[in-house]
Amino acid sequence: MQNILITGATGFIGSALCSRLASDNKVIGIHHKKKPINPLNIIWEQADLTDVNAVAVICKKHSPDIVIHCAGIAHQKIGLVDSASYARVNSEATENLARAAAQVNPDVRFIFLSSVSVYGEGAQINPQITQITQSEKDALRKGACLPFRHRQAKAQKREDCNGIGEDGECQPSSDYARSKLDAERRLMALADEGILNDLIILRLAPVYDREWSFNLDRRILAPLHMAYIRFGSGRQKMSALARPNLVDFIEFLIHRLHRFPQIKSTNYADSRRLNPQACANENNLCNRRNLRINIFNVCDTEPYEFNTIIQVFKNSGAHPNRPVIPVPLPVVWLATRIAGGLLPSKRKWWHSCYDKLASGLVFDNEKMLQTGFRPRHSLETIFQSADYAD
Repeated sequence: MQNILITGATGFIGSALCSRLASDNKVIGIHHKKKPINPLNIIWEQADLTDVNAVAVICKKHSPDIVIHCAGIAHQKIGLVDSASYARVNSEATENLARAAAQVNPDVRFIFLSSVSVYGEGAQINPQITQITQSEKDALRKGACLPFRHRQAKAQKREDCNGIGEDGECQPSSDYARSKLDAERRLMALADEGILNDLIILRLAPVYDREWSFNLDRRILAPLHMAYIRFGSGRQKMSALARPNLVDFIEFLIHRLHRFPQIKSTNYADSRRLNPQACANENNLCNRRNLRINIFNVCDTEPYEFNTIIQVFKNSGAHPNRPVIPVPLPVVWLATRIAGGLLPSKRKWWHSCYDKLASGLVFDNEKMLQTGFRPRHSLETIFQSADYAD
């Protein structure tokens, strides 16, 4: 039995983790304002994570073996939360929590729930390919992967057949994503200093469940769910993450693996030799790995076409069977450019909205799979029955 401290314990992800882990661990759940509906076998603590002293007292009181940091400000409506608030809650509070936990237990395992949004969206993470031969172009038209020499040359900025990997360049376009990336940077600095001896960063694809699928809804549903919208051909693919798959993986990390020496991890010195320019970019955080740090893209086994999401939703019973309205991508492009012109301070965010709808957002989960973990669920299993096992 281990002492596991979970922040955001009454939230969408934190509540599921508490339910799963409380049976054979001592779980300390931290909540802010929302009181727990079902207390379960959990020690509840109410705290504002931006209060350094309150966090230090809780850590000293419980001396956690594992901290799973789920709390934070997620994507909010434009203008509702300013960048300073994102930084204070998502970045600074994360560093303070890690410091407090490590001070009472130097061997604490710190699991931070980050986001694939740190990579950016759409065109920002597409490869810049040059000098491709005619035979290679013909192979690409048939669906083949890029030759290794091209993928290696752009190893820090790529979206090959498997999607962008943990070594990809980070180009966040929103305050939320920038705050998550900054939190990663702060935690890595603590690991580099030897303060954190076991850091796991989970970059989550958009998380969904049968009861809550907003991250998918906004890509295929019109306002008020009046109709489904097919943007362009609808063949764009996106990685997504079923909530029970995430809970399974975290449980796997806790109970099945202590360290990850069997997983190949980019050595900073080797990366510097292979690609010194990329390693000089401070946003390429994955190049600074050491034995204390592991980063995983976490998503379902395969990505999903927008068309597939629409069809699964229509057949699920959890969503209305509405008509499908096609919307040409140039219309979306024009609308987001007009919005960006009217709100220049949010221009990059508006442009990223188009990228999310027009381009594939696929992320490489090979490193997650190399641990031996296999996701049990998919979009189909989550929505085909209300009685699936969480």
